[in-house]
Amino acid sequence: MRSAPGTIRLIVMLTLLAAAPVVGGQTRPTAGQEKTKDGWESAPPVGENLDPMVIGAMLDRVRSGAYRNVHSIVIARHGKLVVEEYFPRTEGDRREQALRRASPVESTSATKSVTSILIGIAIDRGLIRGVDEKLSTFFPEYADIFADPAKAKLTLKDLLTMTAGLAWDEWTRPYTDPRNDHIAMVRSDDPIRYVIERPVVSPPGATFTYNSGLSIVLGQVIFKVSGLRADKFAERHLFEPLGITDFYWVKYPDDIVQTGGGLYLRPRDMAKLGQLFLDGGRRNGKQIVSEPWVKESTGCRVDGAKIEAAAKSSGYGYQWWLGSFRVGDRDVPSYSARGRGGQFIIVLPDQQMVVVFTSPPDNPLMFQPLDIINRDVLPAAGG
Repeated sequence: MRSAPGTIRLIVMLTLLAAAPVVGGQTRPTAGQEKTKDGWESAPPVGENLDPMVIGAMLDRVRSGAYRNVHSIVIARHGKLVVEEYFPRTEGDRREQALRRASPVESTSATKSVTSILIGIAIDRGLIRGVDEKLSTFFPEYADIFADPAKAKLTLKDLLTMTAGLAWDEWTRPYTDPRNDHIAMVRSDDPIRYVIERPVVSPPGATFTYNSGLSIVLGQVIFKVSGLRADKFAERHLFEPLGITDFYWVKYPDDIVQTGGGLYLRPRDMAKLGQLFLDGGRRNGKQIVSEPWVKESTGCRVDGAKIEAAAKSSGYGYQWWLGSFRVGDRDVPSYSARGRGGQFIIVLPDQQMVVVFTSPPDNPLMFQPLDIINRDVLPAAGG
């Protein structure tokens, strides 16, 4: 874990917020021209061809309660931060805004997309041969499980695409129900064994079943091949190059990192992850994860017809959700990291835009951000 620095940084942030542009007596949707030390260049929305009136109306709907349970909205366009707003807020309460900006928030299952990036980095570094490598290669201690011929066929790709074919129920029961497989896994003596010991109910690669346990196993693969727990691997090879210093990652007993949903990040740092992929895996001229991995992991690996309609997705990549928005007579493609309650990192390649939303993890309006993109963000960007 890296914690936010103290009083000096807070004073700096309060000063920056005090200088934010004001229109009509209200702080308006922009990161302004402020200078920060975390790598973001900022600009007013209009400077990046984003209609400030449309964006302002969107933020007013959040403030009025027409859009509910939104904690933050961050928008980057053309590589510049143009909107950064935190809610609830009262105009002029810049101290609260600064504290919200400085505080990492629970990204829930948007964490899975970060785990996928780490697998890509491990492949780039030659620590893993590729996604077709057998899972059993990494876990010789579970030889008794992989003695099952069906289990022996499992590959990293099957885990990345949620098509391992293992019995798992995480969606029909709430996370407060001990019968939910995710909860049962957490309460087990060995979470990794619990996941891969589940019965095989379909051939690997054939059926999509949402399974956070698979993402946690992927995190343990990182540890197996690098000798670093996933949080430390991420810090060294992903977060430090991106200038991300304020984060926290939940761990289970035996130091198992919760790579299925335990990552806390600042919303402006979540936007950096989307921007990294929008820029083909590069940041400031440095290749952090390979462009082929960016394309492969955000390509359609599971057709939307195989995914539950409630997921509101047209497909699935390697721990990334695929989708499109209808604007006039055309479809606007996107891919996103998504988390319970409405945590989103949405990448819109055609618009050169990244949009981040955070909400309370227990928020029932999880998919509201998709409506906001359709109603407000894309029209502000000219469709």
